[in-house]
Amino acid sequence: MEAKVWSPIDIKNVKAEGEFGRRIGKSIENNILQVDIPKSFLEKFQNRVDGGYIALGKFIEAMVWLAYQTGHKGLIQTKDETIAALLATQDADGYIGIVREKSQRIRTLWDLHERSYLILALTADYTHFGKKESLVAAKKLADHILADFEKDPGLRPNQSDGTPSDERVDYRVKFIPFTASNLGFDFALLELTKATGDSRYRDFVVNFLKLKEFNPKIECGPSSLANHSYSHLGHCLAQLNLYLTKNEDVLLEATKNTLKFMLEDDGMLITGTCSEGECWHQTQSGLQNTAETCGGFYGIQVLDAMLRIEGKSLYGDVMERAIYNAMFAAVSPDGRWARYHTPFDGKREYDMNNKDTFCCPNNLRRFMSRLTSWIYYATPDGVAVNLYNSSSAQLQLPGGAALELIQETDYPTSGRVRIQVNPSSESEFTLRLRIPRWCKGGTVQINGAAAAEAPGGDFYAIRRKWRKGDVVALDLPMPWRFVRGRKVQMGRAAVMRGPSIYTLNPERNPHLSSHPKFEARQIMVDPARPVESAPDEAHRPEGVAAAVKTWGPGPHNFWPHLKRVDTTLTEFPDPAGEGIYLVVPDLKAEQLVDDELMSGAK
Repeated sequence: MEAKVWSPIDIKNVKAEGEFGRRIGKSIENNILQVDIPKSFLEKFQNRVDGGYIALGKFIEAMVWLAYQTGHKGLIQTKDETIAALLATQDADGYIGIVREKSQRIRTLWDLHERSYLILALTADYTHFGKKESLVAAKKLADHILADFEKDPGLRPNQSDGTPSDERVDYRVKFIPFTASNLGFDFALLELTKATGDSRYRDFVVNFLKLKEFNPKIECGPSSLANHSYSHLGHCLAQLNLYLTKNEDVLLEATKNTLKFMLEDDGMLITGTCSEGECWHQTQSGLQNTAETCGGFYGIQVLDAMLRIEGKSLYGDVMERAIYNAMFAAVSPDGRWARYHTPFDGKREYDMNNKDTFCCPNNLRRFMSRLTSWIYYATPDGVAVNLYNSSSAQLQLPGGAALELIQETDYPTSGRVRIQVNPSSESEFTLRLRIPRWCKGGTVQINGAAAAEAPGGDFYAIRRKWRKGDVVALDLPMPWRFVRGRKVQMGRAAVMRGPSIYTLNPERNPHLSSHPKFEARQIMVDPARPVESAPDEAHRPEGVAAAVKTWGPGPHNFWPHLKRVDTTLTEFPDPAGEGIYLVVPDLKAEQLVDDELMSGAK
């Protein structure tokens, strides 16, 4: 198989407006620039607080990516000041971290994880901004870790909680396997090899961390963190990173097995993500600790890598499902607070225990920093448009000409997309447009000519000689659909439109929620009655609400002849949503359809 089928476009050359741009802006202004960085992050490294997890590396890496793509002067300054303060804490032997006692540094549970992302962040600062001091610090930090493993190859950073020796009890964190504690280390070292040209780091990943051999059996349930979905996806992502260099098919096996589990064996929730209690599950329950934010972000990164390797539109379809539902619902509407988990049954909570530190808030920031990188891809014969969002991109065509794309759309409010194609000179190349599986009959029109049909489930390829000012009009009709529930959701259906899932917010439906027997998941909807669209800007500009007919709550709502009531459903990111699967009176109703993403990774 040929590696690097598609290539990412330099994010500095992609400008996002629309919903992506709005959310990126809020992530910078309302989130990152509002954080008390010295108190929340730096003091812990300066004072060596021992134990715990801070996630400063993830925080810095998000700043680096966002600062590079936006050129935001305040963010660039904050990024530089934070890195300078961090580097001032580096010991002469290369250590950066929060553990005082040297003998416990490599053994402390989260220390390797913390340092792995510091290496990644500092390497990114060099890659994006050319900061040599950051690369030097990253090499010293990596060399310090490698030296520890060279002294004792049997070392495993899961043996201590990091408590100072004079206070330590005989406490061993043995239930967390090495694959979980070294999450991010393999990927960071591979990126360091790319930046330095030093193969020692890649060799360590292959020969000591045994990255090529990673392909564990997926088992469900939180009984062992060997089934930890975030760690699993992280190592898959590292394998795909290595594949793009080594082109060895063995590096694709774990990811293909994982995608089979997710898309064929009920391992993926309808919201486009996975996990219960951070571990794999396949019951389709949406209660409590489902849909960890970290796992959602890493799932999208794995799909992005597979899209680049194989060019299959299915990966883009799942990406957009996860983006518009699981991930956008994981952040407050103002962009300030993040969720650890985003269940779809019951109330959702923001993670106010960790607030700005720890994994999920910072992986959510990293997710926002990647949004623009998933819109367009350079292909060997042209360019592909994967996600629809008002934006522009500049890239080099295979023949050498420069190309500008300008995309105008209100997606997902509608499926109407206008793309202006501006090559620097007349050029023949292929423009690919992803036609989602939920769209049964799209159309493509070039320069106002007759429209051509574009069926869903593939990239629609247009090969022609393009001239500056050519315009492609894409229309993806968005009918309402009732998607059958699976496993524990049997007998229920979710209301969807395009990539968006709709939720029942009790505050928007007091005629239902005021009933003493109200429970969102027990409301029965009538699929035979048409769904009406209504403007709804409560949580995003140009949002869309669904007006459906339901039966009220109570012990007799199963009688179809009883009066139906008007009920409003809102887009899944509505923070007060409490249920997406509604009971249906007839499981054989012709209006019910299967989830188009769960037909298998074909």
